[in-house]
Amino acid sequence: MKGQARLTTLDNGVRVVTKKLENFDSVVLGYWVEAGGVCEEESNCGISHFLEHMAFKGTTTRTAKQIAEEIEAVGGYTNAYTSKEVTAFHAKLLKEDTQVAIDILSDILLNPTFAQAELERERGVILQEISQTFDTPDDIIFDYFQNVAFKNQSMGRPILGPVSVVSKITADDLRQYRAKYYNADNIVFAAVGNIDHEEIIASADKYFKQFSKTKTPTHDTTYQYTGGVYSDKRPLEQAHLILGFNGLPSADADYYTMAIFSAILGGGMSSRLFQEVREKRGLVYSIYSFSSSYKHNGLFGVYAATSADKLTELSNVVSDELTKMRGYISEKEFNRTKAQFKSSLLMSGESNSSICEQIVSQTMLFKRVLSHQEILDKIEAVTIEDVQKLTDRILASNASVVTVGNCDCEQLLPTLQANGIKLVA
Repeated sequence: MKGQARLTTLDNGVRVVTKKLENFDSVVLGYWVEAGGVCEEESNCGISHFLEHMAFKGTTTRTAKQIAEEIEAVGGYTNAYTSKEVTAFHAKLLKEDTQVAIDILSDILLNPTFAQAELERERGVILQEISQTFDTPDDIIFDYFQNVAFKNQSMGRPILGPVSVVSKITADDLRQYRAKYYNADNIVFAAVGNIDHEEIIASADKYFKQFSKTKTPTHDTTYQYTGGVYSDKRPLEQAHLILGFNGLPSADADYYTMAIFSAILGGGMSSRLFQEVREKRGLVYSIYSFSSSYKHNGLFGVYAATSADKLTELSNVVSDELTKMRGYISEKEFNRTKAQFKSSLLMSGESNSSICEQIVSQTMLFKRVLSHQEILDKIEAVTIEDVQKLTDRILASNASVVTVGNCDCEQLLPTLQANGIKLVA
């Protein structure tokens, strides 16, 4: 049985949001901190991610090994991630062991030691992660795309940071960054499973009270989308391409229209791009569209990879299908896509991990949790005309064109322009 989400803001500013799912044996819980890549300067780019790694490397009461052993001793696991706007530390385990996860996650956030030996070891791990990303063209191309879209801005810099900066981050840098952003008013604690809201607060209250009451600086900048072109030329078998545009922020009135737009264009095997580019022409193995939304900005794009000699043809078909979204959209494909989207939303309710992410993001964005029915009503309200109009809004921006492989963006520009794609002068 699904319960209602509950949200409590404590006196010091910590937000506690929970959702009770009576038939679940597992619990997902953790801390979400509103600090990520957008909080960084060029001089400390990558520090949010570095701090995330170091949180698990020892506290004043536990070694790194003890942190891992204690959670695994009850069959649970912990994980963390850093995004442009959020850093998360979460765990999944059986409901009877909820307190174990609360104790460990609270400890790593409140009492990290940043021991020098651990810091140097983890620096090495992160540098290997950076190298791995660079060696993976379908990963690194998204970093390049973000940088082209938001040139010379924190929103455009890589989450992992550059080697030159990561190599110099110190324990004092981490402490200063933590003191600036890991404060009570900047933290959401969430739990989803067969748990009680008041009991969660009571179980973790002693930890919540320890977070600093220092007011956290806000990062509400509306980053300037720029667009542009970039090519990373290297001898690869395939040429990787992203054709992207200015997108929508998370609270935009057209947010769900964008989701349906993206799904019709390139969201699955029945999408226009998959059918035209892969099934009819055999140009690619993988092609899809994507939408990334942030508090005040967003991006939309199409990713695909093909052989270098087919790249111009690929860009021609992709841009042509994109501009065709202004025109005819059948009731059949529209209703099919809307049904797929609604089903996906409902099926996500069968995962407490997905639910936890949803209620956290809604708490941060709207200061409340949206009901499934409220979201379904917004999806149902989207019309074909809304999707067609959104095409004009997307194509009004200059394109971001990025390639990785034995190719060059410049060869694609005449074709893109001929299909009505705007480019940076």
